[in-house]
Amino acid sequence: MERRNHRQFLGELLIEGGVITPAQLEEALEYQRANGGRLGEVVVKLNMADEGTIARALGQQLGIQVLRVTPHHLREDVLSLVPEALARQHRVIPISKEDGVLTLGMVDPLDILAQDDIRRLTGLEIRPVVITDEDFHRAIAQYPTDSRHVEEDLASLKAEEELGVDQLKVLVEEAPVVRLVNRLITEAVRKRASDIHIEPQDKRVRVRYRIDGVLYQVMTLPKHIQPALVSRIKIMAEMDIAERRQPQDGRIYVRVDNTDYDIRVSTIPTVYGEKVVLRNLDRSTALLSLDRLGLLPDDLEKLQSIIAKPYGMFLLTGPTGSGKTTTLYAILNRLNSPEVNILTVEDPVEYQLHGINQVQVNPKAGVTFARALRHFLRQDPDIIMVGEIRDEETARIAVQAALTGHLVLSTLHTNDAAGAFTRLLDMGIEPYLVSSSVIGAAAQRLVRTLCPHCKAPYEPASELLARLGLNAEGGLSPKGNTFFRPVGCEECNDIGYRGRVGVFELLKVEEEIRQLITARAPGTAIKEAAIRLGMRTLQRDGIEKVILGITSVEEVLRVVHVEE
Repeated sequence: MERRNHRQFLGELLIEGGVITPAQLEEALEYQRANGGRLGEVVVKLNMADEGTIARALGQQLGIQVLRVTPHHLREDVLSLVPEALARQHRVIPISKEDGVLTLGMVDPLDILAQDDIRRLTGLEIRPVVITDEDFHRAIAQYPTDSRHVEEDLASLKAEEELGVDQLKVLVEEAPVVRLVNRLITEAVRKRASDIHIEPQDKRVRVRYRIDGVLYQVMTLPKHIQPALVSRIKIMAEMDIAERRQPQDGRIYVRVDNTDYDIRVSTIPTVYGEKVVLRNLDRSTALLSLDRLGLLPDDLEKLQSIIAKPYGMFLLTGPTGSGKTTTLYAILNRLNSPEVNILTVEDPVEYQLHGINQVQVNPKAGVTFARALRHFLRQDPDIIMVGEIRDEETARIAVQAALTGHLVLSTLHTNDAAGAFTRLLDMGIEPYLVSSSVIGAAAQRLVRTLCPHCKAPYEPASELLARLGLNAEGGLSPKGNTFFRPVGCEECNDIGYRGRVGVFELLKVEEEIRQLITARAPGTAIKEAAIRLGMRTLQRDGIEKVILGITSVEEVLRVVHVEE
């Protein structure tokens, strides 16, 4: 009976707030009686209102704050006040604690039983704030793993601050440390994490995974196990456990679920001890085919026509971690055949490609990008890949190679495709050489793809659509399109996203572009001309992927710079 009254109370609030009509409430209640579920969820499911509108109406009618939960709201010490299982049960997120009051984000602020449970558990007064179901799922994914059983397992380890090398060698072979490291790596692989961050802090050790480009905290560990944990990883990576004041690099080869993984390990000294980052080098990512990168059909056709040319330079631009290397490897895989000689110089060689001659930069041995390139030209190459053009010397040799009958692939750090030309000019390369050698340039970003198992249709706020240019003024109408938002389920670890896909800006050099480069035109003029000639900008490519239901409006706004 109490639950029925609660349903009616929520419905009345939504009517009073002008969110739904009495007829819609009756329809929603009828659907709920037949199919179950919470009334708010039913209203969203029947497209009567979106979560944000419901949250705002509830906040206004109840006189409580509506909060948009972001990562900076989430503090480990506050989250630990409410166990994850209980937070999931009641769909709540503890936000802050001050003067004996716990601010509690609630999807259902009318749930008095939830407030009573958490008041009894914490001994704190509860101040409810309204959050959306979407924000709840994003926040719950950041909940630190309950590591109490791990701490119990590690309790037998010595708690001395400084352990000798001989003591550490014995300690790192003990079962608790071995199990912990194995668990960290295994869980990271199963959750599709690209990186594991082990970060020493003042009183604890924080462990975070990077999944689809975003860091999530997964565990905190007692400070005293830090030396054994770091040393165990260093021994596995064949690094010097006695050296704690210098950065080190190594590799670990592990097998998880009958699959071999190559993990690159990097350590740096910090004020609280050595920080370790383990990067999972997944060969399946390096061996993606061109048609799986995220290029829309016309851009894929354009790229294939560019790389089919026997000579010239193709440049990829974008920030670190935007997927440039994966795209270059996909191009090399497409071009690789017994009839061509392919040479690459990389820093470092992350993936070994069958049939391709790869050289790693080694400044100590005198192997730089420029020196390797010079020697490449004596190796009868057809295709050359340069990991990155960093200086004028490398740029000049690469341009010369492109002009003398070689296909050259490389990367630059610029914001957009047109910026590649001005960057080469800034390096001191003559305009006529740039216009003659470069046959194409692309800018790239990575956006997370919506989990296909749980993504849900919704109507984004009009201001978000306007920012992305999806309005009459921007030339694109949202009418007739269905937009999707992340929800969260078991398949995506309650994140709402699963995997990433590229957003591209592909510029093919044509006569008008060559003339602008020769005239030292600014990047904006080159970009405007390229758009007239049919180039799809990063923003426009992101919009099309939103309309196709591949990603969300918020994700494109997060990753792609939107021009005002």
